[in-house]
Amino acid sequence: MTVYKSLTAYWRQRITTESYSPTALVKVLFSQVAAAISGAFIARLLMTLVQILIVRRLGTLLYGEYATVTTSLGLLASLLGMGLDTWILQEGGRDPASLVQNVWQVLFVKTFGAAVLLALLTIAWSSDIVLSSAFVVGVAAIIFDSFAQTGYSALRATQQNVRVAIFQTLTPLSVLILLATTANTQQSVFALLSIQAACNIFITLILLAKIWQLYPPDLEHFVKLRHLVKGAWLFVAADVLGNLYSQAGIAILGATVEPATVGIYRTALHTISFMFLIPSLLFYVGLPLLNAPGLSRQGFRGLVRAMAGSVLCYGVGVWVGLWLMGDMLVTVLFGQEYGAALPFVSIMSVVPLIKSGSFVCVAVLLSCNKAHWRVMLQAVAVAVSVVGGFFVIPAYGSNGAAFLYVAVEAVLFILYCTGALVAVRGLRQ
Repeated sequence: MTVYKSLTAYWRQRITTESYSPTALVKVLFSQVAAAISGAFIARLLMTLVQILIVRRLGTLLYGEYATVTTSLGLLASLLGMGLDTWILQEGGRDPASLVQNVWQVLFVKTFGAAVLLALLTIAWSSDIVLSSAFVVGVAAIIFDSFAQTGYSALRATQQNVRVAIFQTLTPLSVLILLATTANTQQSVFALLSIQAACNIFITLILLAKIWQLYPPDLEHFVKLRHLVKGAWLFVAADVLGNLYSQAGIAILGATVEPATVGIYRTALHTISFMFLIPSLLFYVGLPLLNAPGLSRQGFRGLVRAMAGSVLCYGVGVWVGLWLMGDMLVTVLFGQEYGAALPFVSIMSVVPLIKSGSFVCVAVLLSCNKAHWRVMLQAVAVAVSVVGGFFVIPAYGSNGAAFLYVAVEAVLFILYCTGALVAVRGLRQ
């Protein structure tokens, strides 16, 4: 109970309608985003350097195999309930006293899910189903990465974004160091995934030890799961659907073209997804603020306007920048042999603008208790992605996959924006 009271007092001190005007709330938002960006940018830069080294060392053929394995792992990661971490963010802002219980219940559920996943892999292995050693190592990495995401959400819920950025930096930094020290050894998909997994596991264990110190668990946290099941299943469903619509195109493309083409296309996707850093941090910081107890209508609108204006300026700037300097960005980052990715980058250059708007709309939907709307809208996006993928990608190849990716994101943004407007009018009058 001491921890509960301290968390509640901390949050009320940070955000109350009496102590913060709408202008002050916006300042809190941007100060926390700036703190997160300053460290997370370094982390993302290191991750980009890691990706560049992997791309350069493997070449187009082996990197195509690497991309196929990591895409499959991305689909598998959704089974570990990573959507629960967004639920922690929302509930951490709405009910600070329940944060400790929520964090440890999510970790308990993820541990159970990981045990089931490992049991299924063991059965598949014993049944002589072909599982590459690289895939098995990758599974261990995504399990611990899932634990790490829960730890990050626990820290973000109380605006400890600098601490999150530090831990996020340690993993790619350790990978980069190991890649540098093994530069003269023979590289393979298995070796590179093993290095990433080892670093991920080590840093995650340190993070969990810190979470234990900050938020010591109680036995009741592991047995009273009704609150989690009732409130979080929509977030799990949303995460599963999000992985499906974002990865379906790559999976279909991988089944219809050679691995080298998948590697080229995936390189373009890496270039585009790198641009999601700032709007995603704005979402992570803004969601607990939008859910703060007692937030006034004026304060809510002020935060939403600040978030929307920021992502609009950012998205337009990135769109123009990719059109003007996309070729230089791709060749400098990944090398001349990946110059073929430039047409895909040009096609998808508008996606950061669209995706940025989607982040804000989702934050509004969740703060208005419309998580079920989000799931329904994502189900539409999955249908468009899968059905469209089977018609477009076999006929038009990687160009078709790129255009389909833009179309799916555009459809989803329109749906999110419509839902957010309806939710605000209905609940914030």
